[in-house]
Amino acid sequence: MANGINVPIGPAEVEYGDTTYKITKGGIQFQSTSQVHDVTVDQYGETVVKSVYQGGSAQVTVPFALHDLEKLAEAIPNSEYVEDGDKKKITVKAQAGYDMLENAKKLVIKPTSAGTTENDWITIPLAGARSDLDYTYDSSNERIANLTFVAYPDLENDGVLFILGDESAADTP
Repeated sequence: MANGINVPIGPAEVEYGDTTYKITKGGIQFQSTSQVHDVTVDQYGETVVKSVYQGGSAQVTVPFALHDLEKLAEAIPNSEYVEDGDKKKITVKAQAGYDMLENAKKLVIKPTSAGTTENDWITIPLAGARSDLDYTYDSSNERIANLTFVAYPDLENDGVLFILGDESAADTP
C-alpha cells in the first residue's frame, strides 16, 4: 500500500491553442509571482502591519527540442510561416506595436507520467508567446528553442490568470 505522499515527477507536454509541444529538453517550467504592497505606519517603524495584493504574473517556459518550423511559428510573435512544397520558412518582423494579447491562446501543461489526471494540469486561459531563440551549433549540444508564454488576465472570466487542476470543476457558492 502506498504511504499517501503525493510527490509527482516526470515530463509533460504543452498544448498552446491547436499546437502541442511534446518533445522537450530540460524540463517545462511554470512560474507564478505575486506582487504585494507592504503597509507600514510611523507608530511601528519599518514593521509591516498589513500587506495588500497588487497583482500577479505567471509564465511558462517550454524548451522545445524539435526543429519543426510550423510549431515554432505558433510561438514566435509577429511572424509568418510559409510552406512552398518542400520549402518552409518563418519570417519574423521587427515592427514595434505588435499586440501580444491579440494573439493570446489557451495553454495547458499536461504531465505525461502514469497516473496523472486533469487534477495535475495547469491551465492559462490567455497566454501570449514571447519566444527567444538561442541556438548553439556544436557537436555536443541539442539546439533548443526556449518558448516563453506569458499569462494575461482573462477579463471575460473575472480576471482568471491561471488554474491549477481540473478547470472543469464546478464552482459552488
